[in-house]
Amino acid sequence: LPRFTENILFSMNWDDIIYVSLLVSSIGFGHLYVHLPVGSARRWVGTCVGLIIMTVVSGIHTLHPLLVSVINLLILQFVSKRWCHVVSLVVSFSYLLMFRLCSYIGLPDPPGHTNAIQMMMTLKLVGVCFEVHDTWQLKKDIKKSTEVLATSPPATNSDSKTTKPEDQVETTDGTELRKRDVKSDEGETVTRSKPAPKSPEELHEDLQLRLKYEAVEPSALDVMHYVFNYCGILTGPYYKYRVYSDMVEGVSGGKQLVTWWWCMQRLRYLPLYGVLFLLSSHFFPLQFAESTTIFSDYNIMYRIAYMTPVFFTFRMRLYSGFVLSECVCIMAGLGAYPSDSKPKPGKGPTLYKQLESSDDRSNESYNYETVHNIDEYGADFTATVREGMRCWNMTVQYWLATNIYKRMAAPKPLKEAVTMLVSAYWHGMYTGYYLSLLTVPFILMIEDYYARLIRRKLAEKGTRIYDWVTWFLKMQWFAYMGMAFLLLRVDTTLTYWRSIGFVGHGLILVLHAFAQFVNLVYGKAQFKLKKASETAFGKDSRLKVKSIPELEKQVKEERRLKLLAAAAKKEE
Repeated sequence: LPRFTENILFSMNWDDIIYVSLLVSSIGFGHLYVHLPVGSARRWVGTCVGLIIMTVVSGIHTLHPLLVSVINLLILQFVSKRWCHVVSLVVSFSYLLMFRLCSYIGLPDPPGHTNAIQMMMTLKLVGVCFEVHDTWQLKKDIKKSTEVLATSPPATNSDSKTTKPEDQVETTDGTELRKRDVKSDEGETVTRSKPAPKSPEELHEDLQLRLKYEAVEPSALDVMHYVFNYCGILTGPYYKYRVYSDMVEGVSGGKQLVTWWWCMQRLRYLPLYGVLFLLSSHFFPLQFAESTTIFSDYNIMYRIAYMTPVFFTFRMRLYSGFVLSECVCIMAGLGAYPSDSKPKPGKGPTLYKQLESSDDRSNESYNYETVHNIDEYGADFTATVREGMRCWNMTVQYWLATNIYKRMAAPKPLKEAVTMLVSAYWHGMYTGYYLSLLTVPFILMIEDYYARLIRRKLAEKGTRIYDWVTWFLKMQWFAYMGMAFLLLRVDTTLTYWRSIGFVGHGLILVLHAFAQFVNLVYGKAQFKLKKASETAFGKDSRLKVKSIPELEKQVKEERRLKLLAAAAKKEE
């Protein structure tokens, strides 16, 4: 047993040891950092510690983050706020390409940890430019709203006291919803709710709240403090400039907040992840998937099965790293907001009215959802690839959704494909990233199609069975794509995928073909049903039938009513 334990421990990657050591040290330092005075002390100490960490792992390559930061400062200074976010996105991602091609232009290759730092630096710098642009746009919207209010007639007292419609209800978070009846695909009447329309005064108030809690106007020095702060400098999580500003100015958090308690809550399962990672990586090493032995001595079923423990090792490694990264932010007090403000990963609070209260809050009334980067349970046990991906690297997912996906005016499948392409580009230049992430949009289309075609037509028991089947497929697809993400090179990835018959892509094609067949048969059946219904009841009939047995039942009932009517007429 001692020899076995020694072999496992000494098989750890040296980069992982450095990474874990720096994260643990940063967690410990956070206990001192959170007690620093707000303002300049937190800014300068956080920046100095971040620069020390960067210099330790990067050495002379620290010049890359410094250079790209200076470039973005020039963009913020000299480019119009209307376009600064677009220019920053193009320039920063172009520099990321040059950074990864250093060896091709005569520069020394940066170490792996510097690549991780450069990745997070790129998101932060582009993100702060988007925040500056959005602040500019928000001020324009407020100006227009003010003009609308000035030209519209003032609301009378009787208007303000008007009772709400009976179909309008108020939720626990203060959002007013209006009920409405809609027709489902099956012809059934379903009651749904949507936000009630707001008056111009309410819209103006919402804009003012957004300006108060979202607006940023950072100086050049503020931006440097933000991007070089030690929280998240290695591998995240990503957080907005406004979240950082709230932390250093003492806006987030409170006197009753106990950071170490929250840190311990997050660390509960870390020992389990660490032990499982060491065991799994020892018994199922990734290197074996690249060896000739697995192709010559083992059959296709073994190679398909081997993907699952390799992906399990990958998950345990990421879970451990993400949890430690979150704890660095937690101990520093970064991202602590009241729970009733509904914070979201990367963004911060979303219900700003809840922040208006100045009452003292208990420790338990806060949460760190803003820096929550991985939902381990959701990643493992949600039923679909779409839901599972939302639980991975959630703060970066927020960045991609806010700054890429939602900014495009295009069909949903195209937006998903472009977002995955940007994600693959951000991860690196290896072909494996593109082969892996660009498979995702096709899987999402299949999942959405089957959800419309089959799942929503099932009863409760059928839905549970359907979800178990899709969960199994999700984990197999994740393992299949994970091999490309880990093997990285195009030759090793395609060699392994070819040895298992490209089963992941083949499954997509089979499911798509089956869905088209079912849709064709179902469409013909619905057409025949409609014709039979029109024959039995006439084209103007409002009767809706779902199946042939139901149609026969309605025909018999119609005949019975006609016979009764004829008998009654005869008696008269």
